[in-house]
Amino acid sequence: MSAFRTAPRASSRIQHPSDMFTNNPYAQGGWPNPQNPLSINNATWGKDSPPQPSVYGALPNAVPPSPPNILTFLFVSLNPTILNCTVVGPHAQKYFDVTTNSPNVGASTIFLKAGRPFAVVEWHNQPTVEIYGVAPRQAAARWLELSHDRAYQSMQVQGRWYAWVPRDKVISLFTVGPNPPELLARVTREPEMVKLEITAQAVQAGLLEPAVVATVLLQSGRNYG
Repeated sequence: MSAFRTAPRASSRIQHPSDMFTNNPYAQGGWPNPQNPLSINNATWGKDSPPQPSVYGALPNAVPPSPPNILTFLFVSLNPTILNCTVVGPHAQKYFDVTTNSPNVGASTIFLKAGRPFAVVEWHNQPTVEIYGVAPRQAAARWLELSHDRAYQSMQVQGRWYAWVPRDKVISLFTVGPNPPELLARVTREPEMVKLEITAQAVQAGLLEPAVVATVLLQSGRNYG
């Protein structure tokens, strides 16, 4: 498998309101929100948010000197969206299931392959997310917090900050300062599936489950702001 390529430096120009992200902020990068294409994310940048300039203004420009060990997870059997699917990983083994209750679409639960739930997203007027033992129940728009310039979205896991950055049709996960950003994962949409590629280093750091939950939110097509 080919190594990740780091993203080129990009402008953090403030966009015209008509061009800004929707409540699913990565619609700007080619990920549409079919339910509400004109809505605007109203997430508040809180006092505990990471310093804004430390990520997007310093994206790495060079290809890493050695290719990382990359693990691929495929969200397949979309029924009809990522909110009902199976996640298979290396050796075509099932790792997770995503199940959304119907017809009200009140909550999405993500299960480990043994059938034990480890995360839930509640789709109310103000959607919430909880990852058991990792992230307490909180507003989804707070856990994936949009930057001031709407250029990236921050995620905190075990006291460390990370950033999801959309570029073309790829959403990449980077570390956040003080060191130079490091590419840890990326999400792409493939025909009839969604692909999450993540480094073994990120998995060892406990980022696999949060990355799976973030992928579900980012690819849900639903408003969570």
